[in-house]
Amino acid sequence: MSTVKLSQWETMLLEAARAHGLVDEEIIHKLRTGDRGPFADVEGGKYDYTPLFELYQSDSAALEQAIRDGYQIKFTTMNGIKFLLNKRYRLLAEQDYQVEETALDQVRLSDEALQWMRQTVSKNWRIVEQAKLADSKETVVRFELAAS
Repeated sequence: MSTVKLSQWETMLLEAARAHGLVDEEIIHKLRTGDRGPFADVEGGKYDYTPLFELYQSDSAALEQAIRDGYQIKFTTMNGIKFLLNKRYRLLAEQDYQVEETALDQVRLSDEALQWMRQTVSKNWRIVEQAKLADSKETVVRFELAAS
């Protein structure tokens, strides 16, 4: 089974809903039934979830697979990575890691988080392991914009 590719915006909507406390099966049920109510509460209604509902209408199987099994972002920007790090792992730019012009440096991730980011972030980024922290089972990494 191949990995579903989603737009960065679709992934941002999905991860914002998850960060708000909606679990995967609940998200799928709401998409299936067209119930937009719970999404209106995500970050005080900051996001319009229409694109996620439209994607569900056009390819429900792919979106359900992406939600349950993971996805890859078609094209990830630096702000997209920062968004994922914040929503999924509660990491803040300039507080938990450094932001450079074309890189994010000194990002501490658990082994599971690192594996998820490697699967999810598009191939225009390279994730470089800088140090393995045996005591905490974390790895310090650098996200670098890959040369084209």
